[in-house]
Amino acid sequence: MNPGRNDPCPRGSGKKFKHCCLRAEFAAAQTPQETLRRRVRALTENLTEELLRFAANHLGRELFAEAWAEFSPGEDAGFDAQSPHLPVFMPWFFHQWSPDPESTDFPELAARAATVSGEFLARRRRQLDPLLARYLEACKVTAFSFHEVVQADPGRGFLLRDLILERERFVSEHSGSQDRRRGDILFAQVVDLDGLSVLDGSGQIVIEPGDKPAIIDLRKAMRAQTELKDTALLREWDFELIGLYLDFAERRLHPQMPKMQNTDGEVLILHKLVFSIADEQAAAAALDAARLSEGESIESHGEHSYANEKLLEAQWTWMRAGNAMHEHWNNTTLGHFELKDRQLRIEVNSVARAARARSLVERLLGDNAEFRVSKRESSESLLERARQSPQPAEASKHEELMQLPEVREKLREMLLGHYTGWLDTELPILGKRTPRQAVREADGREAVEALIAQIERDAQRKTPPLDAEITQML
Repeated sequence: MNPGRNDPCPRGSGKKFKHCCLRAEFAAAQTPQETLRRRVRALTENLTEELLRFAANHLGRELFAEAWAEFSPGEDAGFDAQSPHLPVFMPWFFHQWSPDPESTDFPELAARAATVSGEFLARRRRQLDPLLARYLEACKVTAFSFHEVVQADPGRGFLLRDLILERERFVSEHSGSQDRRRGDILFAQVVDLDGLSVLDGSGQIVIEPGDKPAIIDLRKAMRAQTELKDTALLREWDFELIGLYLDFAERRLHPQMPKMQNTDGEVLILHKLVFSIADEQAAAAALDAARLSEGESIESHGEHSYANEKLLEAQWTWMRAGNAMHEHWNNTTLGHFELKDRQLRIEVNSVARAARARSLVERLLGDNAEFRVSKRESSESLLERARQSPQPAEASKHEELMQLPEVREKLREMLLGHYTGWLDTELPILGKRTPRQAVREADGREAVEALIAQIERDAQRKTPPLDAEITQML
C-alpha cells in the first residue's frame, strides 16, 4: 500500500513522506526520461493484443503454435495459456522468432526471416504513432539475456548487468523493482530508446546467484564458437539462452528432492535392525569389550542403566576415525545401538552399513543374538512424514538449544571447518575445480563470488544465521 502524504517515509528518514520521498518522486516525474517512459507505457499497453490479432489475421493462425512448439519442445500438450513463461515467449515470438526454413508451414515468411513485429511495421507504419514505430524498431534489434541486479532503486528501477555481453545500464521499471535485490538474476529483454531503457519482457522466475556459474559456462561456450558480438550474439544463441532459462524455471517451479547420501557417498536409506537377546548382561559386556579393525570402534554412552542388578538400558555409537567427505571431522558415525527389553535395536543410514551391522552383531554376540527384522525408510519418506507431522514441542526445544552460547560456539566451529574445507573441495559446478583453483582466472572468480553470495543469502534464512566471520573468510 502506498504511504499517505503525512505518513512516515518508508525509507526510514524520520520525516513525513511529503517532505522526503514524495518530493523526489514528484521531481523524477518531471524529467524528460520519465515523461518518455510514461508515453511508451501508454502506447504499448495494448500492443500484445494488437500483434496477436495481426499475426492471426494476416500471417496465419498456425504461426503462433509453430513458434510455441519451438520455444518449448518438451511440451507435448500444446500451448498453455496459463504458462508462467508467456512474459518471455510473447516478446520473443513478436520480435525475434522467424519460421525455420527446414520445417515450417510458412516458407515465404521463412525465406525473408520475417518477424511478426517486422511485418506489422511494414504494413501499419503510417497508422502508428511515430514513437511506437521507433519503439518497435528498437525491439527488433534487442534480444533476451541474463541480467544481474547490481543495485535496486525500488519504485524507479535497477542497475542491471548483462551477464552475457558484460555491460551495465539503468533500467526504468517501477513495479518490477519493488522486491528485487542485489544479486538477483532476470531473464529479460531490455529495449533502449532515446536514452531510456525498459523491460519489454522478463521471466517471472527470479534466478539466484547460485545458478550464475551455469550462465558463465554458457557465455564461455558462446565466445569460443562465434565471433559475433552484442545483440547479434544473443540472437544467434537464443534457443540455448531460452533453454537454460527454462532449466532454471523447471527447478524452481517443480523442485526435485536431491539425491541424499551419507558422508561415505552411499544413498541415504534409514535401516532399523532388531535382534532378540538371550542374555542382556553378556551382550552388553561383549559390545563394551569389542575391538574392531580399520579405525572403527563401538563407544558406550556412559554408564548403563540397572535396577536390582538387572540391565535396563544401554546405548552405544558405532563409529570410524576420520571422515571421507569432511577432512576436519574427527570421526564418522556409522550407527547407533540400543539394548533394552531383551532386544538390540540398531539404526544405520545405508544398505551397506545395515549389512555390515548385521554381520558385526552376529560375529560379536554369536548365538546370544537372533536376527528378527529389518525395516527401511527412504530419506524422501522421512521428510514427507516430517512435513505431515509437525512437532512444535521438538521445534521449540531446538530453538532453545540454539540459544545456548556453548551450542552456538560449537556450531560456529563446525561450520567454519566445513567452509574452510569447501575452499579446497572439487565442485562439479566449477568444472571439478576447487574454489581456490577457480579464482585464478576471471570467469572462475566470478563464479566463485556468485557461490559465496548464495551462501551468504542462504545463511540469513538459517537459525542461527551464519557467523559473519565465516562469510568474511570466504
